[in-house]
Parts: sequence; structure tokens; C-alpha cells
Amino acid sequence: MTGARDNRNRAARRLRAVTLIESVLFVSVALGLIVGGLAVYQQSSLSERASSQMRMLGSIVAETRLLLDQKLGLPDLSSTVDPMLPAAVVDNVLVTAGAVAATYLNPGAPPNRVGWPSPIRHGWQGAMNILAARRDGTVPHMLVYLEDIPSEVCVRLSSMTATGKTGFVEQITEIVFQVPNGSGGFNSARLPSLAYPLPITPDDLALPAHCGPAGGRVNVIYWVPLD
Repeated sequence: MTGARDNRNRAARRLRAVTLIESVLFVSVALGLIVGGLAVYQQSSLSERASSQMRMLGSIVAETRLLLDQKLGLPDLSSTVDPMLPAAVVDNVLVTAGAVAATYLNPGAPPNRVGWPSPIRHGWQGAMNILAARRDGTVPHMLVYLEDIPSEVCVRLSSMTATGKTGFVEQITEIVFQVPNGSGGFNSARLPSLAYPLPITPDDLALPAHCGPAGGRVNVIYWVPLD
């Protein structure tokens, strides 16, 4: 009788062991599915927000072209200097004209890093500014300044075709990247360049000197011809 009881106990223990292993496997698979689902959701969310930002930028470029009279004397803004020219800022003109969706407005927001008022915020809540000027005294340009955007979004927004077309505008003359240098300042890089002519590919933009390291944040300046 004792031997039979021992056999039954061993069988029960074996059954319990199998159940425990199965439970661990089930939990592991479930966790894998949850983590994978979160990763897919985050990627999808980033893609949708980037697409929304491109639509918003395209709309603002179109509205600026409509609102600005090209025959007026625009201030001269050199392409070789830091773009600090308050007379050229047209953010308030766009806001007053209703050209900016309420989603992207924050009139009480602090100025951007270079001191401009920034009532417009991009999709990642950083400052966004629009300037209109004659670049180097000649062609009327719009300067679109996006502050503190994720490097992954920078790659998405800054890819350029052989004609200078991006995902949100037909032509961009130049893109300037400001990557934090770790000492409170920025290192700047311009595209296209001699080393990186058009087209500008995601591989070009993935370099730390351009859109910054993966997972980082960067400022981006787009020069868009107004003519």
C-alpha cells in the first residue's frame, strides 16, 4: 500500500511539474506578444505623427506663399549666418490668418532657444518658427525652424529626391541640422553638400552629424524657396 501511495504521489508531482513548465512557457509567450505589440504600436504611432507633421508643414508652406506678397521688400537673411532676424518672423501673421491648426498653437509657450517667440509648436511639442526673407539678397525664401525633434522623425522629414523634393514640399534649397554637442551648444551640418549631394537618403541622414544619434533630439532648419 505504501508503495502504491508513493507511486501516486510521484505521478501527481510529475503532473504538477508539467503544469508549471507550461505556465512559464505561456507567460513567456504572452510577454513576447505584449512587447512585440507595443513595439509595433510605437512604430505605427511614430509613423502616423510624422505623416501628420508633414501634412501640417506642407499646409503652412502653402499658406505662407498665399499670404506673403513677393513684391514687398523682404529683409535680407544670409544663408551663412545664424538665422536671428526678428523682422522676418511671420508666425503671428500665420496665426492671425488662421493658417495654423489649433492643435499646433500654444500662445503662452516660452521663446525658443534663440529667443524668438514661438506660438507654434510642432507635433513633438518643441518650438516651431516660420521666417520669410530674401536669402543672400536674392531669392525670397521661407525658413522653417523645428526645435527639439526626435532623430527618427528628422530622418523621415529630411529625405530628399534628386530635385530637392521632401515629403512635405516640392523643393528645399538646403537643410541645416543642429545636433547637441554635449556642452550646451550645437554642431551644425548642411545638406546637400559636396560629400552628400542629392538625393539625400535615410542612410545619409542616419549619420550622427546630420540627424544626430538614434534616440536623440535635434534642431532642423529648412530653406524653402517662395518663388
